[in-house]
Amino acid sequence: MELRQLRYMLMVAEEKSFSRAAEKLYIAQPHLSQYIQKLENQIGIQLFDRKSTPIKLTYAGEQFAQVARQMLQLDSNLLQQMKDFSEENSGRLALGISPVRSAYILPIILPAFRALFPKIDLTLHEGTSANLEEWMNQGVTDLTILSLPIRSEGFSHEILMEEKLLIVAPPTHPLTNGLGDDDALVSLNLSELEHEPFVLLQQGQALRRIADSLFLQAGYQPRIVLETRSSQTAHNLASIGTGFTFSTLSISQLNSNVNRPVRLFTAEPSFTRTLAVVYRKGKYLTKYEQAFIRITKKTVQSVLDKALPKT
Repeated sequence: MELRQLRYMLMVAEEKSFSRAAEKLYIAQPHLSQYIQKLENQIGIQLFDRKSTPIKLTYAGEQFAQVARQMLQLDSNLLQQMKDFSEENSGRLALGISPVRSAYILPIILPAFRALFPKIDLTLHEGTSANLEEWMNQGVTDLTILSLPIRSEGFSHEILMEEKLLIVAPPTHPLTNGLGDDDALVSLNLSELEHEPFVLLQQGQALRRIADSLFLQAGYQPRIVLETRSSQTAHNLASIGTGFTFSTLSISQLNSNVNRPVRLFTAEPSFTRTLAVVYRKGKYLTKYEQAFIRITKKTVQSVLDKALPKT
């Protein structure tokens, strides 16, 4: 049995198609089918149900795939360990992160990281929470910064920070009357905003999933006047009175540095979001990956320390 056969088998399992898997592996589909057939002949069991559409793993195939991933992870760990010995301080780090967090986290992390590991080739994969989880599952990214919980199993994480969800209100809204710029955050029950307009992030983004859950708890469907992929756009639109939106202290700090001010409230029902660095369980962390996590944990708190009001 060859490791190449395991990689090919897992690619077919992920794509649920021999043709799509062959395209991603840059081999002809007949050759891929032959590799899988040879593997099945070697172990004496059928791994795929080829009669289903799309094709899927048999029960035995699911068990095989689970162990195959572990074997490939061990192989990757061994190679990376040997690379650490032979090429100190050099390598590649593929980081998964949302565009919003990339804007405020990376500028405070990368200078310290680059000072220690100037030869590391950093690759960014920016996308929604759904994108980030998919890339983790496919092994595209080494480390991923995202909010917990994640829907996929088989991953470890290290917590970076926890922060409450905030409601972002237009500064001229009657709810803000009597509240000075230096006042501490006060709570605002979502039930009071049933008939107010909202600017929300698009489906698939973490803040949108949280918002939908809170609206469900509040017992009503929000009046959504606009959906956007950008928290800065949502912040700007709230600042000119287009509607309410959601944010966190760290994101609001970034947006308030470059945009018009808004009024912030803590949301009721309350929700605390946990930000973490996530990686595959059992993964060998290189020296530079460990350093990246350590630097991130140490410096990301500064974003909250500079945040506007405190609860």
